[in-house]
Amino acid sequence: MSTAARARVTGGLLRGHDESGAVTFRGVRYAAPARRFTPPEPVEHWSGEQDARDHGPPAAQRPGRMAWVPGLALDAARSREDCLTLTVWTPGCDGERRPVLVFLHGGAFVSGSGAQAMYDGAALARAHGLVVVTVNYRLGFLGFGHHDATPANLGLRDQIAALRWVRANAAAFGGNPDRVTLAGHSAGGTSVLALMTCPEARGLFARAALLSAVPYGFATPAEAADQAAAVRRALGRGAGLGSVPLRALLAAQDVAMSGRRLVAGVLPVAPVVDGSLLPRHPVEAVRAGAAGRIPLLVSTTTEEMRLYAAAGTVPPAEVAARTREVFVDPADEVARAHHGPVTRVRYARPSPFTRHGARLGACHLADVPFHLGTFADARVAPLAGTGPAVETFGRAVTAAFAAFCRGDETTGFSRLAEPDIGGEEWHSRAR
Repeated sequence: MSTAARARVTGGLLRGHDESGAVTFRGVRYAAPARRFTPPEPVEHWSGEQDARDHGPPAAQRPGRMAWVPGLALDAARSREDCLTLTVWTPGCDGERRPVLVFLHGGAFVSGSGAQAMYDGAALARAHGLVVVTVNYRLGFLGFGHHDATPANLGLRDQIAALRWVRANAAAFGGNPDRVTLAGHSAGGTSVLALMTCPEARGLFARAALLSAVPYGFATPAEAADQAAAVRRALGRGAGLGSVPLRALLAAQDVAMSGRRLVAGVLPVAPVVDGSLLPRHPVEAVRAGAAGRIPLLVSTTTEEMRLYAAAGTVPPAEVAARTREVFVDPADEVARAHHGPVTRVRYARPSPFTRHGARLGACHLADVPFHLGTFADARVAPLAGTGPAVETFGRAVTAAFAAFCRGDETTGFSRLAEPDIGGEEWHSRAR
């Protein structure tokens, strides 16, 4: 059962719903309906009261290769180009000034949604007093294609538009716009790394968290041009990128990506270091101090690539080496390079979930339910596991992540190495 709650935001009046202690606003527009290959534009005003009960459609995408993972179910048939919406969970629209978490979903820049069960913000809002926002942003060639006079990195521009919307409207949801943490997992974490060094995103968040980011998951302009040419070839002579039907464009994207070398070994498409929105490679920019001194959380798992092995895209014998190459060593590099305080976390708790007889272990995604508090959600629990030890560990990790978002980046994670909580399944250090 839910009761109504209201918030006046840029655009008009929203009616959300109090669902067992977390007031939820779904499908909230942070920009006007997306026009193909154009930057996001300011949200349009509406009259009357808009019911924010239902999630907005996912960004245009084909069925994801990781849809079998508990908590990542998504109806790709609902996906649309008109996707620039977000979801807000809050303890109350009551004038308080609570910390805000903006979370960017993963999905290799080609799939995913902020509405997937894995990223539900209710637990962090209900039990830890955070205002939580998840964002839908353009994906694939529509979000990260770079061709002709089209601006690069439209997906990143969408994320910046969402952050600007949050800054303007956080107070309406009981949040403090000066206490925003920007976090993301995988492609979302890679986006966070980009935005840490992006001049247009400066001042829109006060701290950042990279969960299993791909620090070298950025394309060069030449790689982006090569991809655009491959999409054109797949579409055939005479087809215009701006007018071709969405289904045909997505199909051409799949054909083009299947024949190209993956960026950093895992990403079929990636943000491009265009010299404009991203003036230089984000790792180099962090080293040069472009991210300032914002507090930073950098987290990886010890067997990231085991998820890809279970999906059949990485040979099991290569899991350890490629985990270090793609995730762990670059994460260490970013942690060492950052000029501000850093909490570096290594997650080692194995997931009990198996696929085709292959165990997932401490794989990519295994830590996300614990950071976000979704481990007890029935849609996610098969990945996280069940039982008293999982409950104890989950509550402690979620509390530590919430503490980081509140501004206590040095104490929350250190307790997780204690034997009665995480022991050797958790490693953390602060600098």
